[in-house]
Amino acid sequence: MSDYVSSLCRSVNFHLRNLRRTCRFIDQSTCAHAVRSLTLSRLDYCNSLLAGISQSDIQRLQSLQNRAARLIYQVDRYTPASPLLRERHWLPVQQRIHFKVLLHVHNSFYHLSPVYLQELIAKYNPGRSNLRSSNDNTRLTIPPTRRSAGDRSFSVIGLRLWDALHSHIRAAPNVQCFKKLLKTHLFPIE
Repeated sequence: MSDYVSSLCRSVNFHLRNLRRTCRFIDQSTCAHAVRSLTLSRLDYCNSLLAGISQSDIQRLQSLQNRAARLIYQVDRYTPASPLLRERHWLPVQQRIHFKVLLHVHNSFYHLSPVYLQELIAKYNPGRSNLRSSNDNTRLTIPPTRRSAGDRSFSVIGLRLWDALHSHIRAAPNVQCFKKLLKTHLFPIE
């Protein structure tokens, strides 16, 4: 995965350097559209595959997102990026990855995704009926793994993230409501 992250960093850095030259001649709204289409779309492409990568790779991707936010507001590189990301309503990279994985799990749980993804999840079936968890019909069974690579698979990390959510988020009636609740839940409060 480090090779993919390095390739992604090269590509996004190339576009950020080119955008830096042109953004001072356009207004902030147009600059934001250009940054979002040329850089954030690359960061979000297949980012659910990045679930479970090392913190150093996450930091490399986060620094790209921070640079993109600073470019939109045309501030120097020593300006803290957190307020800028919050103002743009951008989730940090780690939360963006979790958002995408949880959206795939939600769609699989409610049969809105392809069958091969639906087959990777199994509803939680407690052994006894008098447990508190037996009333929660949105819980899933996490398969056991023996290797750390197995912990990064969709059927493990997705289900762990899903079971860590509040039950009212898991029980959202539709995709739009789920996205709204999930983004509110994942958005960092500082």
